[in-house]
Amino acid sequence: MIELAASRYQASTLIVTSGLVPVRITRGYPRFRLGHELGGTIMLLAPSRELLYKRDNCDFDAEYRAQLDGTGLDMIANALSEVSAAHDDRGLVLLCFEDVAKLGELSCHRRSFARSWYERTGRVVPELAVPQLFAGLEPGADPGRVT
Repeated sequence: MIELAASRYQASTLIVTSGLVPVRITRGYPRFRLGHELGGTIMLLAPSRELLYKRDNCDFDAEYRAQLDGTGLDMIANALSEVSAAHDDRGLVLLCFEDVAKLGELSCHRRSFARSWYERTGRVVPELAVPQLFAGLEPGADPGRVT
């Protein structure tokens, strides 16, 4: 299985020192200078345009996870594997714009993906900014939760 982590585009120092391949999982491209090169884009993990337009008028987390369910685990795993394989089978860090420490994990699709991935595979997707939250994760704990 591919090592996965998540972060925000602006966490360049954490991203570079992680040694993981930075991967865009957003519809929009950052309009600011990145302190790292992107190694790929996985649009399957970006929220749909329709979901982004109604974001304030829906249960974003539930609808995004329904989008992931519709895509399917195999298709997502294949997309992750393709990007990893293009970079000597290195692990990936999935990037979006949100600062989950300020906004909370339910406002961020990368944390929704982390919860979904854990439920489907048993594999934790830690947040690079707060890796201590995932050390010694208790069985049954919510690995997508950032507090």
